[in-house]
Amino acid sequence: MKRTDTLTKVISFLLFGALLAYLSVYVVRSTSNNIRTAPAVFVSLSDNAITSGIVVRQESLVQSNEKYLSVVAVSGKAVAVGETVAVIYSGEESLSRAAKIRELEIKKQYIISVLSGASSAESLADRDNSIKEALLNVTASAARHDTENLASASVSLSSLVISNASIDTTEVDLNLVTAELDSLRQSALSDTAVITASTPGLFSASPDGYEYITPDMLSGLTVSKLTSLEKTPQDLASDVRGKLASAFEWYFAAEVKQEDADRLKVGKSATLDFGRYCSNLLKAKVISISSPENDECVVVFRCTEATAELLFVRRASAEIVFDAHEGLRVPKQAVLSDEKGSYVYTLTGMQAEKKYISIVWETNDYFLAEVSQESASLREGNDIILTTKGLSDGKIMKD
Repeated sequence: MKRTDTLTKVISFLLFGALLAYLSVYVVRSTSNNIRTAPAVFVSLSDNAITSGIVVRQESLVQSNEKYLSVVAVSGKAVAVGETVAVIYSGEESLSRAAKIRELEIKKQYIISVLSGASSAESLADRDNSIKEALLNVTASAARHDTENLASASVSLSSLVISNASIDTTEVDLNLVTAELDSLRQSALSDTAVITASTPGLFSASPDGYEYITPDMLSGLTVSKLTSLEKTPQDLASDVRGKLASAFEWYFAAEVKQEDADRLKVGKSATLDFGRYCSNLLKAKVISISSPENDECVVVFRCTEATAELLFVRRASAEIVFDAHEGLRVPKQAVLSDEKGSYVYTLTGMQAEKKYISIVWETNDYFLAEVSQESASLREGNDIILTTKGLSDGKIMKD
């Protein structure tokens, strides 16, 4: 009786052990086959400070009280010393002649476009491409409010759209228009005068009253003085027709928190981001940093980039970019390493694929990996395997 009880206990113990082993293997397999992934996402990280201030340039106003005057300089375009900014007409007759000259110039360009249309767009495909290009020129000129180029671009477009067969024009017509133009231009010499640029610069037809603020006035600038300057534009005289601004440099006097200003050094460069005003990050030199007032400082930057892009910007917000990094976001738990460097496994089809990465930045939760053009490198959108235990290159992964 005793032997039977002992045998029963041994058998029960063996069965319990077998069941426990089976359950353990089942749990381990179930856990190990639970594939968790995260996509490789391209991200940009930056350490920056938001500031606001005023853009200052060396500027001079273009002034004239002449009744009959036409500004010919184009806003946003560079003007050289001695180049014509505006034309003064002696009276109504002179002004009407100028309008006639412009009309004939457009007509001449139109005739030239039509006569050259056959050689420049002989096939239908060539004509279509020429029309698309001309349409883009019209759109771009309209967006820039460039009336001078808009007229020329419109002439080119219309000459392409209208079939040559429906236009009766010859070289004789071109010669007649040219002769009439020459005659009118000769007559204009006696009753027109010009205003020329005394200094080189970028022309703007939109003065704003802040032109009196010069770079020399930024020396010793304090927070209270900057606030006062920003609030006190001057009234413009009625004879102001535009302005010329330095095409070589501009200054940005900005109010910056003291803790951010402490990270800058006079004489060193800084990176500025003006957002919608300029698509590129700009390098600027720190000219001065004021003493703090209520935990705020005035920092004056000098920049020689994007002078035309920021010509029409006066009061603006910008970011001071202290540090910036970009790359593919890789969860830290997915990163392994060997003698060749750091790597991750990605789920490619149903296989684990080993991909080496170059880490460029680290946060608390993830790394940034450099974007590489090599075919075997980690790419944006790859599924990074997070459960790294037991993985090997080429291993078949089962759900």
